[in-house]
Amino acid sequence: MFNFSGSLLAGQHDNQKERPPPSRPIPVTFPSLVPPEPSASTPPSTWLHGPSPGISAPFLKLRKPSDVNLDTLSILNVSFQPQCDFETLLSAVSNKAESHLPPPSWLEPPEQKEPSSSDSGVQLLSSGRRVPDRNEFYVRAKELFFRNEDAFSNLTRKAAGDRVPLRLAHFRKFWEGLDNLAYYWDNSLDEYLPPKPENPTGDDNETEPRDVPISTSQPNLGSPEKEEPRKKAKIETSNNDSATKPMHPAEPNSAQIDPPAPSISSSMEIPARTAPPKLPWAANAEAQAPISADLSKGSYKGYRIGNGAEMPDQYRVDCIRAFLEPISWAFGVTLVPHRRPPVLVMEHVRFPVRMSSVAWRGPQDRIKARQGWMEGPVMGIQCRQDTNFGSTGNLQAESVLDAVRELGGMLLLAQERAREGRTERRGGEGMWWTSKHRWGGGPGGEVGEASGASDETDAPKVEEKPVARTRFGSKERRRPTPAEVWKAIRPGNPLWDPKVVYEAIGKDRSVEWDDVFMVSSLNHHISVLKLRVHPLYIRYITDGTLPEGTPSDPNWCSPQLHRTRWFDLFDVEDRKEAMRGIWGIMSYLLRGQEKPDVTMADA
Repeated sequence: MFNFSGSLLAGQHDNQKERPPPSRPIPVTFPSLVPPEPSASTPPSTWLHGPSPGISAPFLKLRKPSDVNLDTLSILNVSFQPQCDFETLLSAVSNKAESHLPPPSWLEPPEQKEPSSSDSGVQLLSSGRRVPDRNEFYVRAKELFFRNEDAFSNLTRKAAGDRVPLRLAHFRKFWEGLDNLAYYWDNSLDEYLPPKPENPTGDDNETEPRDVPISTSQPNLGSPEKEEPRKKAKIETSNNDSATKPMHPAEPNSAQIDPPAPSISSSMEIPARTAPPKLPWAANAEAQAPISADLSKGSYKGYRIGNGAEMPDQYRVDCIRAFLEPISWAFGVTLVPHRRPPVLVMEHVRFPVRMSSVAWRGPQDRIKARQGWMEGPVMGIQCRQDTNFGSTGNLQAESVLDAVRELGGMLLLAQERAREGRTERRGGEGMWWTSKHRWGGGPGGEVGEASGASDETDAPKVEEKPVARTRFGSKERRRPTPAEVWKAIRPGNPLWDPKVVYEAIGKDRSVEWDDVFMVSSLNHHISVLKLRVHPLYIRYITDGTLPEGTPSDPNWCSPQLHRTRWFDLFDVEDRKEAMRGIWGIMSYLLRGQEKPDVTMADA
C-alpha cells in the first residue's frame, strides 16, 4: 500500500529495444590545475598589509562563481602536492600510517585455518570494536570483482543460463547506484540508427531489419514487443500484488547482450567508451562523407537514457555513499550528513560549503547512541555535479573553482576537528546588542504596534478569554510572529550540532599538525584527499588572530594538500584499489591509542 523507498530508479528501457535517441554523450574530463606558488616560511603579504588585510576580505567580494580566480586560491596559501598512490599518501602521516594499508595479497581468497587459541589479546579500535581481519575484508571486497553487466543482470533478475546467481550483500546498494550511473555514462553499446524511410502502404516490419545492424541481431532474442524493460530488482512491500508486475510479459531468453569490453574508460580527453565508435559525431567523422539523414529523428539502442550532464546529482551521492558504507560499518563508523547547515567560518563571515556526507564514530554508550549522539568527524564526502571541464575554453578557471570548493569542505572538517574540548561561543554573545533593548529601550519601536508612544488614553481592556487547551489538557502552542522574533534579545543561532562530540579522531597527539581526509567525487570517479593543517592556521582563518611571537614551526601558515589519482568505479581494478586504500585510512584513523596516565591527587 505504502512505498517508503527513497531510492531513485533510472532503469526504464531495455538496451536491445529501439527507442528515441538520448542526448549526445559527453567526454570524461577532470580539472587540471596549475596552482599558485605558496608562501611557506612567512605568512602572505595579503594577510598583513593592504587596504583590507585579512583572509575574509577577498571572499566578501565574491558575488558569483566566476568571481573565484587564482588570487582567491592564493589567499589560502595552500601547498599543492602532485598526485600519488595510497602508500605515498599515508607515508606523509606520522605513526607509520602506511602499515595500516591491507597488502595486495588480501585481495586473494584467504586460506582456511583453525583459529589459534594461543593468540595474544584481541586488538580493539578506538570505537571499542575488534579490529577487522583479512576475512572481513575479503568478504566485502569479493563483491567488487564482478563484471558490471553480470551484476546489473543480477539486479534485474534476468535469466543467466546455467550460471549461479551472484550474491550481493554488503555492496548491493552500491551496484544499484552504479546501475543508475550507467544509464547516463555507459555508452559502450551506443547504436544510433538512421530514420526509417516512410512507407505508408507497406508493412513496417519489412523495413525494420534493414536498419538493425547484423552484430546486434541474434536468433534467440525475443521480439522487441515482448521484451521486458530493464528495471530494478528492488521489490517494495505492498499489499497490492499488481505493483510488482511488469508492464509487458517477459520471456526467459530476453537477456541483454554481454558487451565485448569493460564499460567505461577514465580518460581525461576522449569520450568514455572502450567499444569501437558507432556515433556519427566521433572523432573521425569529419573525414567521412556527410550523412544526410537526421539522426535526431532516428532510433537508438544501448544503455543510456541521457548523458552525464543530465544525471541527477543524487545518483552520484547515493552511489559513493553506498561504496563507503560497507567499509565504514566494519570500523563502527556511520555516514550521516550534517544536521546543521555546513558553513566555513572565516573571521566574522560564514561561507556555505558543499559536504554531501560525513563519517562519524558512534558512541560506546548505547543510550547516547539511541539518542543520536555522534563523535568526530572522521572523514568527509564531497560529490560535485560539474562535468565536461574545459568546454568553456578556460580550463584553468574551472579548475581553480573546483579546487576552492574542495578546500572549503576540507577546511570545514578541520575546523570541526579543532573544536575538541571547546564550547561554542555564539555570535554576539556578551555584546551589548544581545543584552540591551534596541532603540534605547523606550516604548514602541520600529516593528509592531507602538504601544505607549502616544498621549491618547488607553481604551478599556477587553475581558480576556480563557486559554484554549487541547483534549489532552495542554495549552495550544502559538508560533511567535516575525515581529516578536525580531524583538527577542539573544545571541545568534548556534552553528555546532548539540549532539556531536567534536573530536580529532585519529590525530597523532605527539605532533601539532592534523591530517584531514575527504573523498572527492566527479563524473563516476573518486579521489581521496589529505590536508595536513596546523592548529594556528585554523585559528587564524576562524578568528583572524595571528600567533603571538614566532611559532616553533615556520610552515604553520601553509597547509599541504595531497591527493590520489581518480579511480573509475566502472573499472574492477580501480574499485579494488580504492577499497584497499580507504580501508587502510579507516584502520589508521580508528586505531586504538594509548591514553596518557593521569596522576591522582592523593598518590
